[in-house]
Amino acid sequence: MHIVLAHSHANTFGGGERAVLEVGRALMGRHEVGLLLGGFDTRRTYPELASLPHRRFHRLQWPLAHVAADAIVANSFGANLLALRNAKRLAYWVHSTRSVFLQPGARRPDLLLRRAIDWLAVRRASQVVANSRYTAGRLRELYRREADAIVYPGVDLALFTPGGEPHQGYAISVGRLSPEKGLDRLLDLWRDVPDLPLHIVGGGPPDLVRQWRAVAPNGVLFRGQLTSGDLAEAYRGATMAVFAPHREELGLAPLEAMASGVPVVAWREGGLQETIVDGETGYLVSDGVTFRQRVRLVLHDADLRQALGVAARRRAEQFSWQQTASAIEAVCLRLAETPSSAPVA
Repeated sequence: MHIVLAHSHANTFGGGERAVLEVGRALMGRHEVGLLLGGFDTRRTYPELASLPHRRFHRLQWPLAHVAADAIVANSFGANLLALRNAKRLAYWVHSTRSVFLQPGARRPDLLLRRAIDWLAVRRASQVVANSRYTAGRLRELYRREADAIVYPGVDLALFTPGGEPHQGYAISVGRLSPEKGLDRLLDLWRDVPDLPLHIVGGGPPDLVRQWRAVAPNGVLFRGQLTSGDLAEAYRGATMAVFAPHREELGLAPLEAMASGVPVVAWREGGLQETIVDGETGYLVSDGVTFRQRVRLVLHDADLRQALGVAARRRAEQFSWQQTASAIEAVCLRLAETPSSAPVA
């Protein structure tokens, strides 16, 4: 089966880009797999994407191209516009519902036009796949369409593994440094946690990063973007992982932390509620007071911390990339019932 995985802005270290990489790797052994990538920049996303067969697409190709493939899996806004010409063979695997044109206040003519085209593409796609139950609910709200399947992204269980009891003693938060990731909320919460350093891992727009550095409380260290190996070591050295995003669809970083045997304290919002088990693998909170209480509880109770970490690893093992790839393969097999012979335009 010829499978095409598409992403229209492969220039961040995001979950959609990671999903394309890992699913592509997993399926290459038993299918012909190719990538369509827009805005591809190996300096700003996972450079391993370049090792897979790929073709670069420019912006106008997404709504116009007829793609020769048995199954197409679009992984982003923009790539989903392939549904305008390839609807019967396309599944839109939704990783984000927070594009600017989907915001309630988006009233500019260009955003309204983009919203209308997006609506048409999503409605035309043969299948719409959500990356969480939360995302499935958002699809219902935004497009009045039920998800045909829910396929959770995975975690590299061989790379992210537990270490011993950390000696350095810090909390870690990992993710793209952008407003929706809730770093402003996390930094504000951390002003009243002076007894535990916080390591922030990830990159973002330089101006925004400078603003956050300027307002960060003492004890916060910005470590920038790390390689996969260094990131795995950073998790293993952490006492706990903390996250406070705004309406995160799923969140790969909490899964990576749990795979590393690290308890997670996170905001009770979005898809994080589907991976973190409150009171078992960490804690979910809805207010600042409870957040700080849970952080201190995990920090000062070594037995609890160990129990949470063991349970966290066990929970993460339910989210392997092999399971994800198998689920996407099943989606592609359903799509492949409609053959294709036309070339890429």
